[in-house]
Amino acid sequence: MTETIKNFKAKPLAIWGLFFFTYVLFIFILSYLYPYGADEYILRRQTLWGALEQYFFSYGVENARIGLIANNIILYLGKWSFLILNPIVQTIWILSFFALVHLRLPDFKKLSDFPAVLLIALLSVFAVAQPDNTLFWIGGACNYSWSALPFLWILTWLRLEYKAKGNLNLSKKAIAGLFFIALALGMSSENSGPLTMGLIVCFAAGFYMAGLKLKKHFWLTALGLALGIGLLFGAPAMWNRLNTDIFDYFNNSSLRDKLLWHISHIHFYIKAMFLIPVITFIALLICALDKDKPARFKNENYILAVIFFICSWILACVLFAVPFITGRCFYTASVAALISFVFTLIYLQEAYKFQAVKYCSMLALACAIAFTPAFVYPYINLHRQDKARQNDIAQAKGRGSKTVFLMPYKYIKGPNDNLTIMFYDPVFGFIGYSDYLGLRVQTDEREEALSLYMFSNPNVI
Repeated sequence: MTETIKNFKAKPLAIWGLFFFTYVLFIFILSYLYPYGADEYILRRQTLWGALEQYFFSYGVENARIGLIANNIILYLGKWSFLILNPIVQTIWILSFFALVHLRLPDFKKLSDFPAVLLIALLSVFAVAQPDNTLFWIGGACNYSWSALPFLWILTWLRLEYKAKGNLNLSKKAIAGLFFIALALGMSSENSGPLTMGLIVCFAAGFYMAGLKLKKHFWLTALGLALGIGLLFGAPAMWNRLNTDIFDYFNNSSLRDKLLWHISHIHFYIKAMFLIPVITFIALLICALDKDKPARFKNENYILAVIFFICSWILACVLFAVPFITGRCFYTASVAALISFVFTLIYLQEAYKFQAVKYCSMLALACAIAFTPAFVYPYINLHRQDKARQNDIAQAKGRGSKTVFLMPYKYIKGPNDNLTIMFYDPVFGFIGYSDYLGLRVQTDEREEALSLYMFSNPNVI
């Protein structure tokens, strides 16, 4: 009897362990299958100082995001470091998302939190914008999914401040940590930092109108965020980007053309997330019209669902002004939309006694299992093409040849446009590829043009 009780208690831990092992293995495999692209060859340096120096160069020329430092160091250490770190970061991402929603970590001694964690994990891979660019590509992960961690942490801190009515007691180490996390968030991207600053301003204004005071660490954290935003937007690289032809093209275009771009972007943003923003909006609207639930506008989960839904569209709409963008630019907006979706499910669970999280996690698992073969195979195919290319390069060097003929990669379409690989082939994406290899690269111009066209229009594959 005692042995049976012990086995029963151990069962939840075994299920949790199997889940995290599967998730980590999945992230590891797809990160491994994703080869070096044009950016990796451009940014790779032979020394650690060279890697750091590359960031300072980029700060003044092209990219000022702090994630580039992690990207450069990983490229210097080798891809093995990314294969170790990326699954860890993505696991922390899941736990941080859960902590934001529940203000605690999951209870691993029981399975009551398992459906929520499972749902978040599946959404983190299949429902975020352009996962191959934002999760499995080194440059993308460092600048998008990795930088989402400080975003989630600062939002969690704001919720804790609200719960404590501004009386949250923190140690000096915690305050210093918050300052640097906020600083990193401010320098992480052009959208999440300003959005969070907007939330902090609204938060402070609400406290002021309620006659409540905020402690000094609140303002210190806000200062760290403001400093990070200032360092990002004040970088010469940001102004260099604004002076590119694409912005001139936008400014000189007609209003009709701009509206057509907006419609296209809105369509991709919604479609990329399997209509989750639409489902969330409908659910929130129905709940708002339900007069049998008069407390809905006072329910914290419902209010947070609405706030994050609005935030997701603010983040997305900022990008609608740009005529040509890649799907990964919607990453932070998609994360905010997913947060809103989960809060909506929790509200439905509370208000209507319906196990919304449980059933959605089961549906998401069934969809993920169905999508996985079509999602993973293009990565396997791309890895095979890369291996064949590396073999051709090795053979050319072995023969003492000064020229190598390389075919551009061809990309197989995934389950949908969002889950289709958008890989930056160095053959046509990096003009210094020949110098890097020490060989003159030749390719079929027709194949190169076709490959570039398919990269720009993955739905035609």
